[in-house]
This record gives sequence, C-alpha cells and structure tokens, in this order.
Amino acid sequence: MAYITSSSPVGQANPPEKLLTLQQAADVLGLHLWALRRAAKRGLIPTYSPFNSRRFVLLSEVLAFIEASRTGGL
Repeated sequence: MAYITSSSPVGQANPPEKLLTLQQAADVLGLHLWALRRAAKRGLIPTYSPFNSRRFVLLSEVLAFIEASRTGGL
C-alpha cells in the first residue's frame, strides 16, 4: 500500500493519505473507470507512479476535481 503526505503548517501533522488505483477510486466514487482515465490523461487529476507503471490518485484530489467541475471551476 502506498501513501503520500501533504505539506502542512509547522507544528501540525497531517496523516499520510492513501493512494488508490484508478479502478479503486472509480469503485469508491461510483464512476466509470474510463472517466477517471480520461481526466488523468488530460492532466485534470494528478497521478502518481511510485513503484511501476501503475497510476495512483489521491481520493481528495479526485473529489476536488469533481467539485470544481460541478461549480464551473474548470
């Protein structure tokens, strides 16, 4: 399992956030896998490849992308 930490103000520690495969994120959010793949390929959702060619995403970044899309932020 892979984790990534985000920067936080001095003195405050954020727990590491779990990286999900595109399939796992799609399953959790009830989205089609190809919708996430297209967004990732276009650079709309950041992806991480820490170990091999498999791409991972942070759930918080996918949720932020969805919220921005709904409010017209993109």
